Amino acid sequence: MAATVAATKVYDLSGGALREDLQDVIYDISPMDTWCLTTFGRGTAKSTTHEWLTDSLASAAANQQIEGDAFTAVARTLPSRLKNYCSIARKDFEVTGTARKVNNAGFAEILAYHTVRAAKELKRDIETMILSNSPASAGTSVSPRITAGIANWTYTDNHIKLTAQGAVSTPAPASGYATGAVVNAAASATAFLAANLNSMIQQAWSCGGEVDTILTTASVYQTISAFTGIATRFRDVGSRQQAQIIGAADVYVSFAGSHNIRVSRYVPAGYVYALDSSTWEVAYLRPFTTSEIAKIGDADRRMILAEWTLVAKSPTANTKATGAV
Repeated sequence: MAATVAATKVYDLSGGALREDLQDVIYDISPMDTWCLTTFGRGTAKSTTHEWLTDSLASAAANQQIEGDAFTAVARTLPSRLKNYCSIARKDFEVTGTARKVNNAGFAEILAYHTVRAAKELKRDIETMILSNSPASAGTSVSPRITAGIANWTYTDNHIKLTAQGAVSTPAPASGYATGAVVNAAASATAFLAANLNSMIQQAWSCGGEVDTILTTASVYQTISAFTGIATRFRDVGSRQQAQIIGAADVYVSFAGSHNIRVSRYVPAGYVYALDSSTWEVAYLRPFTTSEIAKIGDADRRMILAEWTLVAKSPTANTKATGAV
């Protein structure tokens, strides 16, 4: 039997008497996946300009000498000096005294909550800069110092032109700095082929690189998953077990060995990197630090900061392609 008109219903309580049903949990849909920061080596910088030396052996050649021939000294090539600027990444936030005392849902203390969140955001920002097209810049009193990213360190012949793609280029370092911007093909996006991936691996290999990781976007990742060189297309299934459908690639096998294929949310659209992860390092002039800022009024201020740079120990051991789909 239906309730009478005079009966109190839940709809009548919604104006204020009905207690809210709010879960004491905050769901995080923003992923981290900072592969470069996690995988690359960690170093220390001692100035805003960080420098290192790189060298390579002379090309192999037939070496056949006459017995008893006179000694002849040959000039030797000296190491070259590469450089990058330290960039400052920072997150600032402020919380009032009242906001720290009220009963919050999902966390015990809002200042601590913001501190943890800001640190994660800072790591994602740095990961994005590492993978982006960001030519090195010394900065000024009104502009920041900019750390050159992987895109700027994979230059000239190591910026691979895709089949049927227009001209692409990345200038070589000038005075040791990777100051050249990536020039993409003027034409529309180009289909990424297995031959292109093989060319990337071959170019890095010819320069002494041992490519261990192919890093790209989700779209290009799916394209690579269809290549015939994928090592994990099939999987053994035991008796009475449900079969599994493999819809993505794990490892690509080339003449140079096996290469892990990874997808990144922070790789620029259309980019594919073939990386020798042992040739990269993130050096910190100031590691991740949380500082208390002087109070102004009834609020607490915090700043999380890191001053860092990307070290390309052997840039030509890595390659990239742009404009891929």
